[in-house]
Amino acid sequence: MKRIWLLFVFFIMYSHAEACSCNWKGPFLTVAKDAILVVRGKILRHHAGKSPTMDVLVLETLAGGLLDSGLVVQMGDGMHCRPMLDSFPVNTEWILALNGPGSKPGNGFAISHCGEYWLRIENGNVIGSINQSEKQVNHIPLQEFINQFKMNQHHNPFKVKE
Repeated sequence: MKRIWLLFVFFIMYSHAEACSCNWKGPFLTVAKDAILVVRGKILRHHAGKSPTMDVLVLETLAGGLLDSGLVVQMGDGMHCRPMLDSFPVNTEWILALNGPGSKPGNGFAISHCGEYWLRIENGNVIGSINQSEKQVNHIPLQEFINQFKMNQHHNPFKVKE
């Protein structure tokens, strides 16, 4: 009976840990094109628990639309393809591409971990895989990043010209 119990516990833990699997969809400038909202924001609070979330103060909307400066973002719980709360410390600043493919948003906005859907801002620089491979990290000034992002959003070789 003890073996069956241990096997059951192992199965539950393994299935919980393996609930989300996805391939890396690319660097930020690639994956952000498929997100419905891209913002620069500051993490205000964490709400841990069964459905963890974080409160974000939106400092700038880079793509999409938002009616308020506050945002609640659903985070990882082991069952969805989202990063964990501890990756986003309170009082840090980020560029977030929300509700991209793989984020499994549920009730509101979420970040996918199936690509580089978030970039950290430190000392006026944007840090992360902006336009490189998964393991390559870029450091560029915030304004330079915003300019690249806006050019990238408007450049679509498949867009029909009128």
